[in-house]
Amino acid sequence: MEVLSQSQIDDLLNSLTSGAMDIETVTEEASRKVKEYDFRSPKRFTKEQLKLVTSVYENYSRLLSSYLTGMLRLYVSVECVHIEEQRYSEFNNALPDSVMVAIGEMRFPGSSDENNTIIMDFSRPIAFAIIERLLGGTGDGLELERDFTEIETSLMDNVFKGVFPQMSDSWAGYYEVDTLYRKLETNSRLMQAIGSDETVVILMLDCSIKDITGTISICFPAVCLEEMLKKIDSQYIRNLKRINSAGDKERRELVMQYLSESDLELRCVIGSTQVSLEDVMYLSEGDVLQLNKSITEPVHLNVGESVWFHGNIGIQRNKKAFQVQKVL
Repeated sequence: MEVLSQSQIDDLLNSLTSGAMDIETVTEEASRKVKEYDFRSPKRFTKEQLKLVTSVYENYSRLLSSYLTGMLRLYVSVECVHIEEQRYSEFNNALPDSVMVAIGEMRFPGSSDENNTIIMDFSRPIAFAIIERLLGGTGDGLELERDFTEIETSLMDNVFKGVFPQMSDSWAGYYEVDTLYRKLETNSRLMQAIGSDETVVILMLDCSIKDITGTISICFPAVCLEEMLKKIDSQYIRNLKRINSAGDKERRELVMQYLSESDLELRCVIGSTQVSLEDVMYLSEGDVLQLNKSITEPVHLNVGESVWFHGNIGIQRNKKAFQVQKVL
């Protein structure tokens, strides 16, 4: 919150009284920044979580585009354009009475049998364009306001059987998910797959077939998505720990490799004594210095300034040698 100084307040009041600033414009600009929030149905997902779901269905859009293009022998463009949370009743009320809706299930390890429904709606222009093409038409579409016939629903039933497995493939990069097609509905008022007050996540896909444009909407319960995102997060943490532990092991091995190739100074210390500077100055060949160790005591082998080994000194192949007897 910004606090205005007295001079800024005076300038603002002068602008309003002189007419240089329109109070209605200021009020309108301020009101644009206000966003309505429904406390009865609070948001359940963060922006990062919705971005993850969006990325999954952007991939699904590409898979769906390729599948429909191959099936219809006609280029089909599908693009994920919007995601939002709302109540199921709002989604259902926005649908027309006659619809082409597929109902399926989303299964994943540890999922419950309830609240895993997927609803996919093809808008009428897209549905009729697909049906016309499958019946040998040009794919230019038909503007029809009638209900779907049994033959048309049978054709779309086969389409949905091929569309749903593509969704499993789009989740494969994040989690092991199975999407199963169950049945087809043509009357939106008879769909009771999800509770009316339950929060759902809606994904809107724009679809184009030649000059025909329409939408494909995908709806699934927030409870199901929450459960799956938690498992994805826990799996990510486990993988991250595994990667980190593997990385730590690799770093330790690399450090030990560099250390093993480094040069160290080894000094065999037979013993020590203290003499005065005067005695050192008068030392000559043949003089004997008495050390602080008995001849029976082990000799120290130092690595740097630290004692690492105890042992005995001797000669091997005409060279002085040290035999290790104890590792410290």
